[in-house]
Amino acid sequence: MICSMSSGRESAEREPGRQGLAAHFGSLELAILNVMWAKGETDVAGCARDLDSGQAYTTVKTVMERLVVKGLLDRRKEGRQYVYWPRQTRREVEQRVAAEQVRQVVDGFGDLAVANFVRAVSGDAKQLAHVRALLAGIADPPAGSGGTARPPEGAA
Repeated sequence: MICSMSSGRESAEREPGRQGLAAHFGSLELAILNVMWAKGETDVAGCARDLDSGQAYTTVKTVMERLVVKGLLDRRKEGRQYVYWPRQTRREVEQRVAAEQVRQVVDGFGDLAVANFVRAVSGDAKQLAHVRALLAGIADPPAGSGGTARPPEGAA
């Protein structure tokens, strides 16, 4: 589970208007994740070489270790160094981040959030058709259960 996407220092470095994963990760975190998704697995030196940012080895190592703690990367010891790889695909991380954000908005604003979501997609026929298809696939919870039905895991 992804608990905290980035530290306060990293979020202060974010630029307004960043969207998608860029809005939830520090720029170096996302750059490292992009290298890892492209390569599959590598050590810190290999990642640092592929970053094109001139970041110091120790900085890259620190951020990669933080990504391990956050559950985004995994590692194993090979000789004197660690080899890292992504624990999830980019799509899986996007799905999880989007689900967390939507849940926070719905929990905070309830029906207003849902109504505004519908208004936001209503101008795009393709998006609206996709939302209708997702809604059609959701079974109503049993009467009196108080539960909320949720779409299938990969349905976003």
